[in-house]
Amino acid sequence: MPGGRARNRLAGLLASARHAADASDALPLARSCVMVAASNLLQHKLRLAAALSGIAVALFLLLLQISVLEASRTKVTALFDDFDYDMVVVPDTYQFLLSFDTVDRIVLDIARATGDVSDTFGLNVDVVHWMQLPSKQMTYNFLIGLDNPGSFVRDRDIRAGWDSLRSPHSILADRYSQNSVGPVSIGTDAQIGDERVTVTGQFKLGLFFYAEGGTIVRNTNFPRLSGRDPRMISIALLKLKPGISADKAKADLIRALPSHTLVMTRDELLKEERAYFLSTKPIGVMIYISMLIACLVGGAIIVQVLSTEVSNRMNEYAVLKAMGSGPVFVYGIGMVQAGLLGLGGLVPAALLGALVLELIEYRTHLGTSLSLGLGVTMLAITLALASTAGAAVVRRVQQADPAELF
Repeated sequence: MPGGRARNRLAGLLASARHAADASDALPLARSCVMVAASNLLQHKLRLAAALSGIAVALFLLLLQISVLEASRTKVTALFDDFDYDMVVVPDTYQFLLSFDTVDRIVLDIARATGDVSDTFGLNVDVVHWMQLPSKQMTYNFLIGLDNPGSFVRDRDIRAGWDSLRSPHSILADRYSQNSVGPVSIGTDAQIGDERVTVTGQFKLGLFFYAEGGTIVRNTNFPRLSGRDPRMISIALLKLKPGISADKAKADLIRALPSHTLVMTRDELLKEERAYFLSTKPIGVMIYISMLIACLVGGAIIVQVLSTEVSNRMNEYAVLKAMGSGPVFVYGIGMVQAGLLGLGGLVPAALLGALVLELIEYRTHLGTSLSLGLGVTMLAITLALASTAGAAVVRRVQQADPAELF
């Protein structure tokens, strides 16, 4: 004969089943499923705590990876987002921003001559040596050369600091440069190549995957600091005249420009940039694989816990069937248990993840903070994992035969 606690538990289970079987509305049925499922999970608290810990770790890692991936997707196009343009002209070998091939500045004149382009802008980029003074510590610096901002530059800091670039040795420094670059406050002296430069303004960018720091100079000074031919530019930005479609402008530009150039719309350029870093480069592939592994681990833990629960309670499920409970209620208990396990792991994962993501954002300036969109994404993934795991396990309830009770 079962003990007192077991008898009481079975009586409660039967009462819940009877209530659910008689209920005509979905709400009482759902309430009964939740009550029975929670009671089942809480009966073995240590086992529940161990399961939730494993699920929380998997979801925590998944949260970090999704956040970093989305932040990287935004960061790799951060420089392009600082400009207002419709189309670009790049070398036909272009793969990503720091491609060392260039195009002749004459493409700006050719583009205007098509009649589709209202304004043009030359953007230069290169990686140069940066020397702290007086320590003489060397690092790499992402050097950016710009034409007169005009209507192209959106960033307020760059526009505000542009007038301070009066001297050939004046630069704007990236506030988000890494500590290894040294001080970048206004008035700081440093050396780029053999040229001594002075910081006269600042901006915020933080392209640490190119170099430890970043600086902006006028395009008139860029060739001297980088050793680049002054007739060449990295990327030509174009703004179309009102009413000119991107398709027409692209076709006209392809016909007019040299064959070794490539014409892209703004959206095509951003897509190309993100694809290179997040699909072609190993870092993106590794993040996707890590996300898949985290999902599999979380799902496997839920499956294991539910399998144990179903195996241990086959007789109870058989009693529910004998009492006339429908499959919605019987299977619903297992599905609700899966959902409770997933949500129970998500809460601590989100709380800890929010703290860690804030720290990552503080140290790297990636936009990794826990947003509402990220929270909704994690909730959807968690419920999908729980539903899949629950569906894979609760089918075993079909094996519960009331005849085996007698």
